[in-house]
Amino acid sequence: MLASLVDLARESSSDKRRELMGHVATLFVDGAERYTNEELALFNDVLTNLLDVVDVDGRSMLSQQIGSIETTPRELVLKLANDTAIVAAPILENSPVLTDDDLYTLAKTKGQDHLLAISKRDALQARVTDVLLERGEQPVRRSVAANTSAELSDWGGRLLIKLAEADTTLRESLTERHDLNKANFEKLLAMLPEDRQAKLRHIFENNERVARDLFREASLLVDDSKIERRKARLNTKVALKDIRDGHRSLDQVVIEYSLANDLYDLSYLLAQLSTVDEKFVRNVMVRQDIEAIAVLCRALDIGETAFGALCKARARQLKSNPAIVDTWVGEFRILSVVEAQRTMRFIKVRLTTMATAA
Repeated sequence: MLASLVDLARESSSDKRRELMGHVATLFVDGAERYTNEELALFNDVLTNLLDVVDVDGRSMLSQQIGSIETTPRELVLKLANDTAIVAAPILENSPVLTDDDLYTLAKTKGQDHLLAISKRDALQARVTDVLLERGEQPVRRSVAANTSAELSDWGGRLLIKLAEADTTLRESLTERHDLNKANFEKLLAMLPEDRQAKLRHIFENNERVARDLFREASLLVDDSKIERRKARLNTKVALKDIRDGHRSLDQVVIEYSLANDLYDLSYLLAQLSTVDEKFVRNVMVRQDIEAIAVLCRALDIGETAFGALCKARARQLKSNPAIVDTWVGEFRILSVVEAQRTMRFIKVRLTTMATAA
């Protein structure tokens, strides 16, 4: 490989330079997690210099290869982010290296295609979405509305509601959001047919009830065996890593913990995977009703067999009639993954809001 890189470095054709960049990028991607700071600095120097002599196709290919790698040198990321839109897009959409300040500056200064790419990121602060909504044209505004992980300020929410009066696509996207305040939510409902108004209001009120129940009751739980559970937590972290690395399935681990009646550490596992505060997951795990834990498990795409094992463990823990398990599994069976994930997004937003207010 080294000899071929040296030979390619001597070439002056654009195809050979692109080939050289591809080889260096492959080396970087293959060892990105284990390179030292000195080695990363070397990759940065080589690749940033190559960017000046490689065509758009070559730069775009590099951006796609390294767009989501968190150890990518910052200088390289910023150079790609400021390149032409086709090159910048994978970086703007995915790179964990870009800070909120970076995104704010880019949103303030770049063109519509760059703004559209930023609007698709998994998480955006409200101050960034404000700039996107202020400077962006219709495709950007629609993208922000459809991105449920993009925070909206009060101003941003009001603007989107106003735009939704004449934009049915944007209006439909807003029906999937869970961070509209009550006034904006009511304005949105008024734009919809009566049957849809009733359905959305029912969903909103039901999800609000679940969130408030979780928040109110979470403080009632008491951890009375911290030392034993702290030891067990190490094993749970190993299981979590195995799941994320693809060595074990979530269903396998859920069944294993359920058979061991270890609902405490199973709660920790589910909390980590769903990014919900553990105290809320422990709360739903020991509630008599099944609604909230069923929604959480379905949102994580846990299968019916694994959920059934969890229900049997819950029944033993709560000293419930074993016959209740069939009822719990039946309620789980009629839940769709899409609806459960939507409900979880709403609940997480509301729990965060309640915690901040408290």
